[in-house]
Amino acid sequence: MNLYIELQKGQPINHPLQESNLLLIYPDINLENLPENLCKFVRVEKPISKWDEVVEVPEYKMIDGICYDVWTVNKISDKVRESMLSTLTASNPYPSWTVDIINHTLIPPISKPTEGEWQWDESIINWIPYAGDI
Repeated sequence: MNLYIELQKGQPINHPLQESNLLLIYPDINLENLPENLCKFVRVEKPISKWDEVVEVPEYKMIDGICYDVWTVNKISDKVRESMLSTLTASNPYPSWTVDIINHTLIPPISKPTEGEWQWDESIINWIPYAGDI
């Protein structure tokens, strides 16, 4: 899908338009020779963030005459990070499991088998074949 965006004083304004909508608004436009108030727009996929990062709303930036989504990824504050880790620790249903503070996950003392369906049995501290609620 081809996208275009309006410009004002060389800077993007509003939101990108699909080519079909642009042609409805400007039926006589030459897409190979755009007027100064329009340029091509390239949508950039939102980056995947880690658990301790926040992806901000994208900004539209001009780079070599084309407008792009530009994403900013920021680390969460230490206070928010500690609160999230505290919540994860409090939600741990198994005393034998530990909290991985790097990846923000719970780690069983024994790795889950890769084949079949398994559930954790804290009474024997091991995985057992899935049989519904224990």
